[in-house]
Amino acid sequence: MKIIVYCKYFNFKNPLDKPKVETFLVNVPQIPKIGETIIVERISLQKQFVIIFEYIVTAVQFNASKESIDSADAQVNAFLNHCWEGTSNFKVTNFLEQ
Repeated sequence: MKIIVYCKYFNFKNPLDKPKVETFLVNVPQIPKIGETIIVERISLQKQFVIIFEYIVTAVQFNASKESIDSADAQVNAFLNHCWEGTSNFKVTNFLEQ
């Protein structure tokens, strides 16, 4: 299943800065429920290692129509709970940053 994740996060170094919104597309075995965790891994090109992000789902919206084969099955809102360096078995496709 493809889901679009919308995540608002604050700058940890300066929490008074305007929050940023990150949007990305992931493949998951099933659409997550509110309160569940999504794990996303990204490769840091600057530092040459994997960063693992843990997002908690706060809202789920199912798409009523499938306009194309590539459209997402659902959209979720999430907040960044934790991130760390390392490796995982999760795969991410078409990661998009705004």
